[in-house]
Amino acid sequence: MRRRMAVALLVVLGVLAGNGAGAQTTTTSSTTTSSSTTSSPLVTTTTSTSTTSTTVVNPCTGQPCTVQPPQATLSGSGGEAALLLSRSCWRSPTPTAQGLVTACLLATLAPDIPVGLVVRRGETLTLQFVIGMAPTEVRLLRFPDGEPTTLTPANPTVFVNDLPVGVYLISFATKWNQGDASYVLKVDVRGPAPVSDPRPLALTG
Repeated sequence: MRRRMAVALLVVLGVLAGNGAGAQTTTTSSTTTSSSTTSSPLVTTTTSTSTTSTTVVNPCTGQPCTVQPPQATLSGSGGEAALLLSRSCWRSPTPTAQGLVTACLLATLAPDIPVGLVVRRGETLTLQFVIGMAPTEVRLLRFPDGEPTTLTPANPTVFVNDLPVGVYLISFATKWNQGDASYVLKVDVRGPAPVSDPRPLALTG
């Protein structure tokens, strides 16, 4: 029986730092809650929250920050597609009364998600983040096999697609000052576009 699309979502909210730019310590009690929601194309099965105590530096001092990991798109000759956030641990830009909050998400995707973008082998692709800053690290991974490829950490990140012809689930693992985020997309890699003949047409009588 074909496995239904499902995703296990784990959210852990940790109180990590006190107010201010420097490293501070705070102590709080631990609580846990859970809920269940459904969304397409994912199904959220479980969420939970908890609080912890530790010492960290506010990562948002003197730079732009976001409440959630930035949205991302991949574009090429076949158009543009939104990437799906599959994993993240993201620190809140604004401290609460107890300190900074970090939310962690983990999604398990079924293998039958549809193809989101058709690309050509050898063409230049553009990874764009909807945020006013760039990641500190970007790695491209191909599933079910393939070695990770380190890309230039920029926004946008431009790279040449060297994936073999076939259909793959690819992931972009990124690191930021606020944490880390991984994005996935299923792509259909086709052969290089045919090269047109540059020779002029000959006129015949």
